[in-house]
Amino acid sequence: MLTICITAAAAAARQSTFLSPSRDLAFALSVPETGNTDLFFSIRASVEHAWAAVGLGSDDMKGALFLIVYRNKKRDNVTLSPRLAYGNYEPEHYPDLQYEILPGSGIVDDHMVVNVRCIQHCRSWPAADSNSGYMDVSSPTEKAIYALGPRTGFGSDSPAADLQIHREFGVFNIDVKSTLGATDPPVLTADSVAEGTELDYRNTGTRDSRSGLHGTFMVFSVVFLMPVGAALRKLGRWARFHILCQLVAVVIMLAGVATGVLASLRYQRSRYFRSTHQILGFVVVGFVLIQVALGFFHRQKTIKTHAPTQYGKYHRFLGGIIVVFGTLNAFFGFDFALDYKIGYILCSLVIVFVFVSLFLYLGRQGIREKYQRRAAASAARNPLGSAPTGYQPQPWRENEHGSSPTEDAPPSYESHASQSIGLQPMPSPWRSSDVKDGGDDHPALGGAQQPREFA
Repeated sequence: MLTICITAAAAAARQSTFLSPSRDLAFALSVPETGNTDLFFSIRASVEHAWAAVGLGSDDMKGALFLIVYRNKKRDNVTLSPRLAYGNYEPEHYPDLQYEILPGSGIVDDHMVVNVRCIQHCRSWPAADSNSGYMDVSSPTEKAIYALGPRTGFGSDSPAADLQIHREFGVFNIDVKSTLGATDPPVLTADSVAEGTELDYRNTGTRDSRSGLHGTFMVFSVVFLMPVGAALRKLGRWARFHILCQLVAVVIMLAGVATGVLASLRYQRSRYFRSTHQILGFVVVGFVLIQVALGFFHRQKTIKTHAPTQYGKYHRFLGGIIVVFGTLNAFFGFDFALDYKIGYILCSLVIVFVFVSLFLYLGRQGIREKYQRRAAASAARNPLGSAPTGYQPQPWRENEHGSSPTEDAPPSYESHASQSIGLQPMPSPWRSSDVKDGGDDHPALGGAQQPREFA
């Protein structure tokens, strides 16, 4: 009887346990029997990570069966997502896996815990053209993969939810053979230790540089450089940099398109280029190329005719559409990449930029209208303009405030006896030498003169 009890206890305790170096993820596995397809496994991971996963049957993503766990939408329970990987990109949901969630699953001590009894398709699965697609339950060194998602507050009820790229992953060996004959599922706690597993290698600090470069290039070119280039046209001597600025923006935008295409191949949601962000992005890029052609034709014709063209009109109109829809698509892009924080930052910057631009524009318009009102008022007071009329009043006709008096011209001078001027006789310079002295001592020069006003 004692031997039977010890044997039963040993069978119940059979499990292989793996702990990541940071202890943020723990995985335990046991195989109840070899005659059926059942499999027991448990995953315990910190809620600081968006998701945690273990891949069975391969030391590479291609051909592995991934068991992924993340919180539900309300963040009070967990969601198990079985997936298959056919390359180094996001695995796709595998709905054919049949399993049963066991007691003890949920959010426990700030950890996502899922205890599962896998019923079918757990030991073999479709592997496409890979050499994997199965797990050898008799192997003492079966290859497996682990991965941890980014530190974001992710949650979803869908087993096919879109995921961001992992920030840590590694490969380990697991002794499956020693777990054969287990009667109970494995148990994981905060005090669990590694048993029957060995870490092969670990990679940390993984970032999706392609998506980051794509977002940087597109925002800098479409949201910033293109509006700046359009504004240079109306800044006098800076207008000659308009073409250079726009060409640089187009080159950077094309680099953003290339990195965006490469980034899209990593995720299930973007591999087939059917999302709103991608479709609208290709439309905006097409508009940019058309605008460049219109600008070229406009310049060639303007050089010959020195007159505005229809090409220029459509060129400017299309530029406004590009900036508006390009900025709108930037928000779609950050939402599509599940990078909401940067999207909110961009939204704030765009709002600030728009308000500052409106403030400067309206302020400039207000100053211009103010000068126009002053000019109109000045023209109303002086219909002939501000040029001199040819007549300037004499200083003595101005009042003490410097303006002409309202009354008519002053009256002419009155004739008074006291105003008479007596002229003394003078010898005539034309007097003939024949005239005797004293003959013309008092020539008649006329009567006393009165002063006259000179007009």
